[in-house]
Amino acid sequence: MTEYTGKQWTELYHKNANEEEPLMPSEPLPFVDEITAYLNEYDHETILEAAAGEGRNSQRFVTSIPDLHACDISKEALEVCTERTEGEVTTRETDLRNLPYDDGQFDATIMLDALTHLREVELVLRELIRVTTEGGHVIFNMPVEGDDAESTSELLADWGALKEYEYRKEGHEVTYMFIGEQDRFTTLLSSFGLQIAQVTTWEWRDPPHPQYRLEEHDHKNIVVYARV
Repeated sequence: MTEYTGKQWTELYHKNANEEEPLMPSEPLPFVDEITAYLNEYDHETILEAAAGEGRNSQRFVTSIPDLHACDISKEALEVCTERTEGEVTTRETDLRNLPYDDGQFDATIMLDALTHLREVELVLRELIRVTTEGGHVIFNMPVEGDDAESTSELLADWGALKEYEYRKEGHEVTYMFIGEQDRFTTLLSSFGLQIAQVTTWEWRDPPHPQYRLEEHDHKNIVVYARV
């Protein structure tokens, strides 16, 4: 296995720690309200937001989720998350490949704009499933054809269900994992015991990210709601 790509983000957050602007945009992702409504529909209360980063989405989730936990590989990012959520989120620094939580601890686990940056998609998904209670949900987003990371990055591998790209600009290398053939990706999730309950498609424009994406860029992602 290649070097853990989570380290790319540890370095990016560390380099950005003394900057006035956060590494990622301040506004929550456009589908956060959709996810919140979904969680409320199923009365999910104890939630893990994995790879929460600087709390871009946590600041919105914490207003409606009674017991929100957030973890990330970056200490610097979690410090910003704590500030943004006024200490209302239980944070933990951890490696996503080996989560320090009990089996079935959470009603649902969420991972937004992060699974795409990890080569270890299958391993991380298995960990999210492990810490989610039976009948709970694993919710995540990943890019698909049409996201501009596809045209601005180099394709390194195509495994059918997943494609690996590498973005090399502004002196940084950042991994982008894309969903390839959606039927094969669905089969992959099924092999983990996940049943897809809902899929939505979203397109939006993000502002520049200090350190590695210095121009506005367009995203096209699907949000997957899967039942454990």
